Amino acid sequence: MGTDWLDETHRRVGAICHRSTWLEYQLEIAYMELADTDDLTATQGQWYSALIKMIKQVLARGVVIHDGHEVALRDLLSRISKTMKLRDRVVHSTWIRKNSTKPGHVTGQRWYRNREETRDWTMAELDQIAHDLQALADELSTTAWNAIKPPEQWV
Repeated sequence: MGTDWLDETHRRVGAICHRSTWLEYQLEIAYMELADTDDLTATQGQWYSALIKMIKQVLARGVVIHDGHEVALRDLLSRISKTMKLRDRVVHSTWIRKNSTKPGHVTGQRWYRNREETRDWTMAELDQIAHDLQALADELSTTAWNAIKPPEQWV
């Protein structure tokens, strides 16, 4: 057994890390657009969950000017949160190869304060998380913009 499975796993985990960082950046931009601010200090160093909360607080102030766009944004934020929680499970795991690992899978093990979680992941599952993170970042960049701009400026 060579190290190809480990190289492939780390390549995928790296893609997930990269794309989740990009998604957090898009959350920062969305907040600034919706809050109509150029103040980066408001979002600097915030985790995705804090950024989502900040965006929801701005949405509650009635900044969205088009029917249905606020509901779409809130749904998108929910999907982002769900996918980022999957990202957390992946990037906070230790990747191991055990004799009991199912063929075509890699085992990730994560420790919490009061429990341990072990999961066998396929490469396709890891690829899907990376793909979803990128798609959500793309969707967020247009959805937030379009929610507060006149239709002739929509992207």
